[in-house]
Amino acid sequence: MSGPKIVDIRVLQAQRERELRLLRERIAYQREQWESSRQRLQEAINELADRADGQTVKTIKAAVQKIEQRFQSWPDDTDLELLLLRSDAQLQFIEQETKELKDQLICELGDARQGKRSLQLAIADAASRLQRAGLGAERDALLAAATSDALEAALDQLNAAAVEMSDGALAAATTELVGSIKPQKIEAVPSIDAAGERVERLLVQLELLGESSQIAGFSKRLEKLALMIDASQRRLLTDSLALEIDAAINADRLEQSRLASLAALEAELSIYQAAPPVLIEQLQRLQGQPQTVITEVAAQVRNWCDAEAQRQDGEQIRSLVLGSLRELGYDVREGMATAWAEGGQLMLQKPGSSDYGVELQDVNGRVRTQVVRFGDPAAGLSEQQKQRDVEVEQQWCTAHSAVLKNLQDAGLEAKILASRAIGELPLEVRAVDSAAIADQRNAATSPAAPSQRQMKGS
Repeated sequence: MSGPKIVDIRVLQAQRERELRLLRERIAYQREQWESSRQRLQEAINELADRADGQTVKTIKAAVQKIEQRFQSWPDDTDLELLLLRSDAQLQFIEQETKELKDQLICELGDARQGKRSLQLAIADAASRLQRAGLGAERDALLAAATSDALEAALDQLNAAAVEMSDGALAAATTELVGSIKPQKIEAVPSIDAAGERVERLLVQLELLGESSQIAGFSKRLEKLALMIDASQRRLLTDSLALEIDAAINADRLEQSRLASLAALEAELSIYQAAPPVLIEQLQRLQGQPQTVITEVAAQVRNWCDAEAQRQDGEQIRSLVLGSLRELGYDVREGMATAWAEGGQLMLQKPGSSDYGVELQDVNGRVRTQVVRFGDPAAGLSEQQKQRDVEVEQQWCTAHSAVLKNLQDAGLEAKILASRAIGELPLEVRAVDSAAIADQRNAATSPAAPSQRQMKGS
């Protein structure tokens, strides 16, 4: 098939190499985030080890190890296809598993801390009752030990004192307190409500994010609330504290999202060696800017990256196409690649064939080629001329196939989107002087360095 042809050419290897460089940046960022997060997770696990059962801690440690193994089991970089295929899924798995691990730690450590605070409240309550019952020594012993066993012993002493003094009110109050406590594992007491449990979990969540400077202050306020006697006032202040911690969590998440957006832009720009200084400066100035400003600059960065990718791909395509045509005997001179890039089209001829030429055009990112004849457009077409045109078309059809094969051998994907059968359409005839004009234009182009402008076709 010959006639005008439109070919979509994709520099697959270059595209994949850019994807690979970007992927490596993403992996490095994810690993850095994991290392930072892992330290905070380990601190939470160490605290939990003193409060939870061994199986719970073992399960959480296994989840951490599983994420570590995912980072260590990344496919070999030399296997590009495998790396690109598996890495997105790998990153998603790590993200999901990290979230599930944090959710489990938030629940387990929050509950463990709540149990500890419940025990502290129960001890404080029992100590107050011992003091009122005149059992000062027993009160001091309970506060010194501050354990569930000591609490259980103190409650037995309160019961005994109530019986001995025949104090019905004390007996009833002690019975109520004992009924609300499980000394082996304090889970709740009357003074601890759902709001307190929520605050504990929110605080753990904030600690695992690790970005807030307010954690110490929130912890101190929670400790004071645990000792507050007025239950209604304590509940009101606990609700207020929960709202503040929740707001701090949201602020930290926004900050992490902002930093991730910045890192993504820096990664996209870093895969190109000649990033414009103005864009680099803009990214540097974004460090303290809100997400809205980052989004505006992101559009500029991605537009430049897209244009630079097209320029690089177009440069490679033009170089390979012209190199192949030179090998096939076409008159390809130095500087023609630049002329093609800047003018969007190029006319090539074979030595000794001045009455025919092959026009190369960039059309919407694709390469259009056609054979043209130089002569009088108004002249009639003889059978002999028709036969000669068909022969030239056949020669170009053979050359075109050879060029496509060379492109494919070089790792490019070339698909013919439109073509006509040889002789189906008459050749376009250009005025004789147009051949001289094209020759002068092509020859006048100096062998300059490749243009940095965005290529019209790639």
